[in-house]
Amino acid sequence: MKRNTLTTAVLAGLTGVAGMASVANAVNVNPDGLGQVLLYPYYSARGGNDTVISIVNTSDRSKAVKIRFIEALNSREVLDFNIYMSPYDVWAAGITQNAAGGGKVSFSDTTCTAPYLLQTQGGEVDFSTLVLNDGGPSDNSRTLSGYVEVLEMGNLIGDAAAAATHTSAGVPPDSSVTGEYDVCGLFTERWIEASAPNGTGEWLADDEFEVEAPTGGLFGAGAIINVSEGTMFSYNATAIDGFWPQGTIAHTQPESLFPSLAEADLQSTVFVNGFVSNETWSTGADALNHVLAYEKLMNEYMVIDSVDGATEWVVTFPTKRFHTDASATGAYVPVGEPEPPFTSTWYEDKPYSCEQLDLNVWDREEQTPGPDSGGIGVSPAPDEEEQVFELCREANVIRFANDDSLPDMAEITGEPSPAVTALPEYGYVNFGLPTAYQAGWAQFDFSDRYSNPSVSSGNSAVGLPAIGFAVQTYTNGALGSGVLANYGASFDHHGSRVLPTSAP
Repeated sequence: MKRNTLTTAVLAGLTGVAGMASVANAVNVNPDGLGQVLLYPYYSARGGNDTVISIVNTSDRSKAVKIRFIEALNSREVLDFNIYMSPYDVWAAGITQNAAGGGKVSFSDTTCTAPYLLQTQGGEVDFSTLVLNDGGPSDNSRTLSGYVEVLEMGNLIGDAAAAATHTSAGVPPDSSVTGEYDVCGLFTERWIEASAPNGTGEWLADDEFEVEAPTGGLFGAGAIINVSEGTMFSYNATAIDGFWPQGTIAHTQPESLFPSLAEADLQSTVFVNGFVSNETWSTGADALNHVLAYEKLMNEYMVIDSVDGATEWVVTFPTKRFHTDASATGAYVPVGEPEPPFTSTWYEDKPYSCEQLDLNVWDREEQTPGPDSGGIGVSPAPDEEEQVFELCREANVIRFANDDSLPDMAEITGEPSPAVTALPEYGYVNFGLPTAYQAGWAQFDFSDRYSNPSVSSGNSAVGLPAIGFAVQTYTNGALGSGVLANYGASFDHHGSRVLPTSAP
């Protein structure tokens, strides 16, 4: 090898190493599923569904973790609390419907929380409607579907770490054994006024007391189970690594709206077709948008009649509220002035925020619908003369079908029909396929959306920040009476990304 060629190769290798090293100090989606932040794109307690989620701490450090349950329409928080995990711990819970018709979380996991809900409420907590004051529905049913955020707030040390590492397997919530509850009570006491000298809890006075900066190592998963239908489908949480600026400790009290996804590091890294895109942004939300943005989002559909096939897609925009919610308890976006990349604001007199998008669909023989085949029918359609594809929710469900029927509930997720909700924008989106199109794939085009420009290059991220999956169900009716033969599977969305560019 010639000397100059060798030098070039070595320099290229060093540049690559430097680029890879910078990822640890910038927001990025970890393809291996480990991170400081976990995003679960969907939960449902509708239509007989229950959702199970888990959080796994793979590290040898005790961790303070914030969990936040968020409803689907406008990303209003319906519950949050703190979880204090021991090394190698797993916390698991179910999301189900309560007696009042709303959602609730239930668990028997003895991992410490603040408040210690296993002791104080038997591990069952109803979702709240107190923040559903944005002009949209305010009844319990609004809490039945949504998504979940998990944010690592820091590593515990000292007495806090020792308390989190207690062993308590098999101790029931009503146990008279004092040791377990005294230990977990440490976390609640440190947030309570008058529990420490000078009249404030130790963590109210100093939220960094016995807490060090987050180091990541969390992964998680979710599963939606319908017992009566005999189906279950699962997904992995999207893992965001390098989320926190180096050295940041973001330990907040229970029921705080912070930390939030908008507090991400201002630097972000994305791999795009063999290139590394490093940018610096003016807000953490823009940095997270960069790593989650798809120019085009795609997946398969299957609605084959002979197997009673059904397909629904979940498309969730986990940062949308920071750009669109103009209500008093929202992100303080001005009425009628959404922040890019989103184009519509939710406010009290217009309690919905829709994104009109282009789409393409093909069957398995690369045919695409035209006028002769009946074309694509989209519901709800704001104008009967023009079919417009819109996603109006933060956690959207798109139902694929071969006809224009709108069942009161989507067959898989149980989301309500746009025909029965207070406004059509609150229901599922019906994707009406021509009769001959029973299997194939579809593509949602986000390429005309641009983020605010970065401060490092002046370029904008292209597309919308989206997570989610497609779910398909099948029925085998040929096995004889009394045999339950239902099946379900989920598939992560695929997508294309492009390097940031100047917005038109």
